[in-house]
Amino acid sequence: MGPQGTEFVPEGLVAACAATAMMLVYSAPTPGTGSRYLDGRIAHESKMLSVLSVRDALGGSGRRGVGETVLEATVSSISFAGFADPRAAGYLAPLARGALREEPSARVLAGLGHDEIAPFARALEIAGGEEALAGALSYALGAGKDATLRDAMRFSASRHAMAREYARDFEVTRELARPALLSALSRADSVRGALVQSYMEVLSEVPDLDVAGRAGRQEAEEVSRMAHGVLKAGGVHSRRGLEGIANLGGLLRADPRLSPTTTEYPVIAAAFLVALEYGPDALSHRVRPATGR
Repeated sequence: MGPQGTEFVPEGLVAACAATAMMLVYSAPTPGTGSRYLDGRIAHESKMLSVLSVRDALGGSGRRGVGETVLEATVSSISFAGFADPRAAGYLAPLARGALREEPSARVLAGLGHDEIAPFARALEIAGGEEALAGALSYALGAGKDATLRDAMRFSASRHAMAREYARDFEVTRELARPALLSALSRADSVRGALVQSYMEVLSEVPDLDVAGRAGRQEAEEVSRMAHGVLKAGGVHSRRGLEGIANLGGLLRADPRLSPTTTEYPVIAAAFLVALEYGPDALSHRVRPATGR
């Protein structure tokens, strides 16, 4: 399976790759976000349980629209886990559909028409917390049948990270997160470290739009500068870098406005692409006990 999603893969493999990517990134100790080491607004166990619903919905995404897939994942997650993450489903749905239908993601995104808007908007409404994007979708829904989901995402691209990826064919995922993850996997002794390193590289290059929305663009850029400094110290590959990651995590948790809550999603999508290309065991075989060093 190539990274462009043009070679056939079975539904079970797509589902397994999605589950692997989500579970590992949700559990990684990324600075400023919840993980199995520190619950945020949502308990880690709820996030883990929601993965099962997203996995099942994505497995069938070749037979339904992207909006329908995101809605199904959201409704099922709420019912089963009491929590839904429509961003994770939204990032993965076009990539999964492309893989299952032997289409590049650019073609999937270009085909997101008017009929995709309502189910996608409904998913965001059910999950809550996505008022800005939901509002843009509601406006597009009432603008007539010439308005498309892709149009609405392009309109929202400057304010919402997922919309930006839809508008630019997953530019951050493909051009930054995926190469960073592959490079880190070649050097790190565990997927945990590789995912954190990839997350740090995305954060250092792309100011988090949630931080910008809560605290302002200047603060978001300052968080990116701090992440860049940690990478210059070695990131997960050096003792100084690991200390910097821990210190940055403490600083971000001290001010919830600065929590970079959009940054993990390109890493989830990148992990999904890597798993599709090399097999889920490319990530899962690196899951082993920490050495304690």
